[in-house]
Amino acid sequence: MVKGKIVAVALIGASVLAGCAAENDPSRAQPGDCLEAVGEGKKTTDFRIVGCGAPEAAYRVAMRLKRGQRSCGSTTYGYARSGYVKGRGGWHLCLTLNAEVGDCFHQEVGFPTGKAAKVACGPSATYRIVKRVDGSADKELCGEDAAYPVRNDLARPIYLVYPDPPLTICTDRV
Repeated sequence: MVKGKIVAVALIGASVLAGCAAENDPSRAQPGDCLEAVGEGKKTTDFRIVGCGAPEAAYRVAMRLKRGQRSCGSTTYGYARSGYVKGRGGWHLCLTLNAEVGDCFHQEVGFPTGKAAKVACGPSATYRIVKRVDGSADKELCGEDAAYPVRNDLARPIYLVYPDPPLTICTDRV
């Protein structure tokens, strides 16, 4: 009888762990959910869902593309996606930074494919968010010195313009 109880407890524990893992699975992410880039390397395709207020929540899901769609349209969106399997499809998420004015990020490589992480403003930070405008997708809001993000060129102010939902984020070097 004791052996049966131990097996039952083990099965319940495994079910709870599996449920928690599934809860954080990016395949379940919807617009408005936030993600953390996990895994090693400068570019990552591994994400997990986290609360948007969590310090590790560097990305916010802007759009979840319909089956068969593979492009977010704007090249400043980051993305998370599964492999496409014939007959089963896959999923594709378009990501913005989950950023407020004053937040700092460390960026590996460049936009949009490099891995971003929220960090304390200081030596490990690559850039700081200096302006955020919800409801407008206009690079002019960041000023004439701001540039389109080009790969590793994060040494000057840049603009991130997301058309859907409309959002403009302006950054500057820390």
